Amino acid sequence: MYPQNSVFPNCQPPKPKRLILCFVCAYSLYPIASTPNLILSQKKKITPPKMSVKHDTIKKEVISMKVRITTLPIPTEPYPRTIRILLPDDFEEVNRTYRVLYMHDGQNLFDDHIAYGGHSWGIKEIIEDLKITDLIVVGLDNSDLRFFEYSPWKSVPDVRKITAIDMGGLGDIYASWVSEQVVPYIDHHYPTKKSAQNRMIAGSSMGGYISAYIAAKYPDIFSIAGIFSLASWFNEPEFLRYIGDHVHDSSQRFFISVGSHETSNPNDLSFNQLYLDNSRRLRDLLKDKGIKDIFYIETEDVHNELAWRKVFPSFVTWAQK
Repeated sequence: MYPQNSVFPNCQPPKPKRLILCFVCAYSLYPIASTPNLILSQKKKITPPKMSVKHDTIKKEVISMKVRITTLPIPTEPYPRTIRILLPDDFEEVNRTYRVLYMHDGQNLFDDHIAYGGHSWGIKEIIEDLKITDLIVVGLDNSDLRFFEYSPWKSVPDVRKITAIDMGGLGDIYASWVSEQVVPYIDHHYPTKKSAQNRMIAGSSMGGYISAYIAAKYPDIFSIAGIFSLASWFNEPEFLRYIGDHVHDSSQRFFISVGSHETSNPNDLSFNQLYLDNSRRLRDLLKDKGIKDIFYIETEDVHNELAWRKVFPSFVTWAQK
């Protein structure tokens, strides 16, 4: 039995394969300042500042992006998986190579029309607004197997997550697919920087859970992990054990963010503290493992795409350093 969207909002059935073109006003966000080699702990509500700029200035400095859609076979199911690739408009005209950010729950990243709840991360608008010109973002759609693919381990029985019982276990196959099939495909078809230092893996909730796992398993492929609203409650003992055993490269970098009002079950308020504890324990473990660059932030937000949209500028700006 698969989880219901009302309880686990990020889990959703596959969307029909279609391309929707939309024009959206730029969403202006400014990142929280961070210092390399420093663990930051902040608890505040992030709101974008108001800007007053001239229209002719905007026209001169505009950065334009476009999304290409393709599919690739995936070993966890008989249907190909949709991949959404955010590219600079002129990437075929300029002689340069690009860093690449790989993200899970791809249908929730770029387009409000297909995102869960009608709100995407707004990544296209954020990158355009921040004038980031050297980045490709690869969004990997989820499917009904999301809770299976995003964890290498079966879930731990817990009354708070009753609908997630007996799920998980396909995460190692999914991680191999991302690292050994998707990454080579992107490197072959696009002008990428082909080194771990220029590849990032990121996601929210269970997407953050599998991102941390992939970074730990493939440090020679991904040097940066963005972990938003970590859902390690799914099986925290196995998760922390694996991270502790496999994270050895002190040059790897981790971004961890969590909100104080997060839940995956609106009927259980104890989930708020559970999400905070999950992120804090991972932060402390990474610090004990000698990871020098950890950006840690706590906000007053909830568990949805609008909350992650607000903190994403901090991540993408920090990751550039």
